[in-house]
Amino acid sequence: MSDRALRVLVAGARGGIGAACVERLRAAGHEVVGVDRDDGHDITVAGGAETAVADAEARLGGLDGIVHAVGMSGRRLGDGPVSACRDEAWAEVLRVNLTSALWLLRAGLPALRRAGGGAVALVGSVLAEATDADFLTAAYATSKGGLVALARAAAREGAVDGIRVNVVAAGLVDTPMAARAGTDPHIQARLADLQPLGAAMLAPDDVAAAVAWLLSPDAARVTGTTLPVDAGWLL
Repeated sequence: MSDRALRVLVAGARGGIGAACVERLRAAGHEVVGVDRDDGHDITVAGGAETAVADAEARLGGLDGIVHAVGMSGRRLGDGPVSACRDEAWAEVLRVNLTSALWLLRAGLPALRRAGGGAVALVGSVLAEATDADFLTAAYATSKGGLVALARAAAREGAVDGIRVNVVAAGLVDTPMAARAGTDPHIQARLADLQPLGAAMLAPDDVAAAVAWLLSPDAARVTGTTLPVDAGWLL
């Protein structure tokens, strides 16, 4: 990819991080199609990713970049420690967080090949690698760990076609999905230890900045990696 404006599809565009990605990419002069289930483009159901990719490719005249910012917490469904994780939570969280990424990559890689190459950024989590007593969520952590393995597989496949695939491992971000942590005095008191660089929750744009960099020519030789944006959580 050159320094020209990129043509980018952002899935999960109405979420906190997804919306920040759309805003940052557009501010940088890129052409962006943002999709979300509320717009009739639900990539978490069979066929949804194919429709979203085809529509974005048609609207933009091709695709140079794809962002997967789709995700959910399964706590309300019974996600938690392994011994307590309910089947419903396990199935739903993996479908939304991980299977949707497979579907988006499966539909998106051919579109990027048609454009002569491109980049994919998947929004992951530090919980794929870190464990903490206050964040024991078997389904969520597994879905984000799977995202890393999936990204590496796609990166290896896409490399010969000039396609890069990377993950941003986000720490605790101030989004609606993290409302529980954002209002829990115990979690807030722990932020100086969990995220010592700033001792606060991250802003969605902190993650969006990393996503934008991974899509850009500045990251032209970066693929198959996981970039922590976690204010020091993994230290």
